[in-house]
Amino acid sequence: MTINRYLTYRIIDTLKRSKSNDEDYQDFQTYLTYDQKDKNKIKYILRQIDLEKLTDLTEFIKELSWYKQFDHTNLMSLKDCFLFDTKLYLLKPYAPFGSCADLLNTNPYGIREQLIAHILWQTLQALRYLHDRHIIHRAITSKNIYLCDNGRVLLDNFSHCISMISSFDGKLKRQINDYTAKAKDQLLYLAPEVIYQNTTGYNLKSDIYSLGTVACELANGTNIYTNMLHENLSMLYAKIQGSEPILLDQTQLTNEIITFNNNNTSYIEEIKKRKYTKEFHSFIKSCVTTRLELRCSSDELYNHSFFKYHKKLNHNQHILYNEMVKLLEIYKKQGSINAQMKNIEEIFVNSTTEQMTSWEF
Repeated sequence: MTINRYLTYRIIDTLKRSKSNDEDYQDFQTYLTYDQKDKNKIKYILRQIDLEKLTDLTEFIKELSWYKQFDHTNLMSLKDCFLFDTKLYLLKPYAPFGSCADLLNTNPYGIREQLIAHILWQTLQALRYLHDRHIIHRAITSKNIYLCDNGRVLLDNFSHCISMISSFDGKLKRQINDYTAKAKDQLLYLAPEVIYQNTTGYNLKSDIYSLGTVACELANGTNIYTNMLHENLSMLYAKIQGSEPILLDQTQLTNEIITFNNNNTSYIEEIKKRKYTKEFHSFIKSCVTTRLELRCSSDELYNHSFFKYHKKLNHNQHILYNEMVKLLEIYKKQGSINAQMKNIEEIFVNSTTEQMTSWEF
């Protein structure tokens, strides 16, 4: 990857988005920027990473290598990557809507099914691309799915990706038995078979479970396992016992749900008013069933009736676009994407090659 030694990026804002428990990222800065040589002033995200603070440089380099390998319209790309002193700078496309987690911050009761279908469809295309190459993403969460202002959806965070092709003999594995400590940041979304950590292992379908969990979260406004008594312990026990995420609408409202939300009557009233399509309920069941033989693959989901139903409704793509624009305007008013402006600063990357190095991986 070649870098123009006189390339200049102007930082126009400091970004603050949904929190992460990932120790390798929480102390680093993220900026909104553009290339001063670009007449169109296209905005990008510039992430500054202090290599001296990385807890696992090897894993980080592996993540960068995934960016170099992947090429799909619904996968986040790496536009530029350069080293200055001990700081590594990563340039990525800017998604004005933020992540799905950011979107839920301003829509605590969930978003419309039509928009959810749009997000899931594009995320599924990214998953099919990975799964066709026998790669498990292992981090399908609401904070890793980004929304662009042209309606495009981008799946990011490849730090957990793993190939099912053995690096020793090149053969395709039937299951994976690798369990990383970083998975603690994904617990709410992990499939039961991943949590078991037994010899049976897990496969590509673990990503499908996570996708279904995200779908429920977008519809319900919150992850169904959030705020459970005893937190992670209760969630882990529930999943191991066969608990499956559901869509909370008038058809699923029980006394137990009402009691659990007795301090949030407005949320209960919202549930009473909404009714999701039978196709959406079927889609969720196809994703989050604990029985692997019944859980759909990414290719099977491609032809699911849920997407066929919404394609019939959405002949005019401007409907979806306008819906997303409305959400963006609400988002801007509440100031959830951009933190308060700090001092405007510039990065002039016009040093000698000894000072600035292209980061090849």
